[in-house]
Amino acid sequence: MRRATRKIDDTDLRDLLINPKLNRRGQYICDCPFCGKEKHFYISRQTQLWDCKKCGEYGSIYKLLKQLDKTYLLGGATVEIRETIQSLRSIVAESIEEDEVTLKELPVIKMPVGWKVSVASTKYLLGRGITPADCKRYNIGATDLYRKYQNYVLIPIYDGGKIRGFLGRYGAKKVPSDRLRYNNSVGTEFSELLFGYDEITENTTTVILVEGIFDKIAVDKVLHLWDSEDIKCVCTFGKKISPEQSKKLMLKGVTNVILLYDFDAIKDIKKYGLELENNFVTSITYTSSKKDIDECSPEEALKVFEHLYKPRDFNESVIGKLRK
Repeated sequence: MRRATRKIDDTDLRDLLINPKLNRRGQYICDCPFCGKEKHFYISRQTQLWDCKKCGEYGSIYKLLKQLDKTYLLGGATVEIRETIQSLRSIVAESIEEDEVTLKELPVIKMPVGWKVSVASTKYLLGRGITPADCKRYNIGATDLYRKYQNYVLIPIYDGGKIRGFLGRYGAKKVPSDRLRYNNSVGTEFSELLFGYDEITENTTTVILVEGIFDKIAVDKVLHLWDSEDIKCVCTFGKKISPEQSKKLMLKGVTNVILLYDFDAIKDIKKYGLELENNFVTSITYTSSKKDIDECSPEEALKVFEHLYKPRDFNESVIGKLRK
């Protein structure tokens, strides 16, 4: 398998740009090819990540070349996505320097009083395939001291080694009328977080995107991703990935993403897959039964990764074949 080429020659880069000037930070400043605003388009000479301070467009060199109809400058390099998860382990990415992409500063929050890692709501968690070892690995816990969160499973969300939010899920399938199913941290912008983000290292090239925390844990377990650096799984907290979440993956040097959203998201998964193709080599997979990934048996979950589809090829006929 070939290396995923993500940059073009510097001479070709300068020729692409309109009135480029190099600043002290190693960025070319020029006119934006998207909105036309003069001197508002910034592109790093080293990583070739870019953004426009006027129209807000941003992305990788691949997206820019697509806009200018000059993808041939990548030299014909291709990334072949094979049918099995094992083949993905050989895709190699480049690391991206942290100072090239700016992200919002996320507030640090405190967990509820009395929270501690424990096998909270044992019956509920075991019913979802969560073991005591999983509770320890993902810091799943509870509190008995704060009534607002009593009987809730509380899971902290880390970013940069600090807690930026937490998910609170009532610890039973049947939720009393005076309680909420979800009782999450107040003021947290979940669209700016990825559960499992800190697990991504400079050696990670491929990230599997799932909707929920329990989906992420299920994928980790069935693929043994604890022992892998090149492939990781993160939860996006819903059926879409936000621009801020995409930036976070680019910042980590991720080049390949696999969308694995829940069974009811077939239309959304294609739409967001096509959008992600602007900045990542993107593929889609799907459960072959009317189950979410965390509801599948290990055998069913492994089968999910036997076939990966490009977003443009993912449609109802593909789903029909998967269900057979």
